[in-house]
Amino acid sequence: MSARCNIRAVVALLLVIACGPASAAPVPGDVTVSAEPDSLFAGERLHYVITVRHDRRDSVSVASLKTGQGTPFEITGAKSFLKKLPDGRAEFRMDAELAVFGSGRQPLPGFTVVTGNASAAGPERLAITPTASVTVLGMSDSTVTELRPIAPPVSAPFPAWLLAPVLIALAALGLAGYLVARLVTALRRHLDDPVRAARQKLRAIRRQLSKGLVPADGYESLSNILREFLQKRYRFGAMEMVTQEIAEELADRKINIRQELIELLDRADLVKFADRRPDIEECRRSLRVAEVLVATAEVEAETTADVEN
Repeated sequence: MSARCNIRAVVALLLVIACGPASAAPVPGDVTVSAEPDSLFAGERLHYVITVRHDRRDSVSVASLKTGQGTPFEITGAKSFLKKLPDGRAEFRMDAELAVFGSGRQPLPGFTVVTGNASAAGPERLAITPTASVTVLGMSDSTVTELRPIAPPVSAPFPAWLLAPVLIALAALGLAGYLVARLVTALRRHLDDPVRAARQKLRAIRRQLSKGLVPADGYESLSNILREFLQKRYRFGAMEMVTQEIAEELADRKINIRQELIELLDRADLVKFADRRPDIEECRRSLRVAEVLVATAEVEAETTADVEN
């Protein structure tokens, strides 16, 4: 019986020697904390370092860091490291970055060290409450009790030398715009000139007579050209009037060429309505008379414009 007990004792001793002594959980003395800087303004970042020395066979982590709502600290980032020590132990380190708020002295946030061991029934927890603190400075001097006077703004002198080139440029632009407007107006008047248009059409009929145009058709075109000329030159509805109405309108306006114009329109009416058959020479003479009358109207218009100016 005693021999069996001795054998069991020897086996137990060998197991202890082989496996080594049981690991011990960290104690508060194994935990250190540090924070930099020791004073900062509200909203700035605090570098918070937690170090735990423990048995190499244990797993260690930091939990329940007291930050967030209801505290002056807000965690913005964290990372962990594990390092083996020469004495056979290990060192766990967590570097956290905290945003600090509030004012005055603020104790560093507490946390819980959680240790896991395969031989233990469950993880062991060690609550740590640091005694160190940091000072949170206000954004303004607390001794200031009233607004300080602010010096009035200094107005810079206006660079008067800039006015000359600006005024010259504006004057040049105005002159260029005026000249362009005059040029456009003159060009429009030239293109829309009823005298010019009538003379071109009369010359075109004379060329067509040489190419075989029937004189009766020439008189009809002559009547239309003269009516269009009167309507555009004197601005009344000559295209919709009979010859007698045109004569009355010209008499009311005291147009100097009215008698000759009415004679040409009467000849055209006889050709159109009385079936009169003029020869080509008579048609050419009427066209030449019409050109002279139109040119006379142009001279009359220029004289009237000079008098108005």
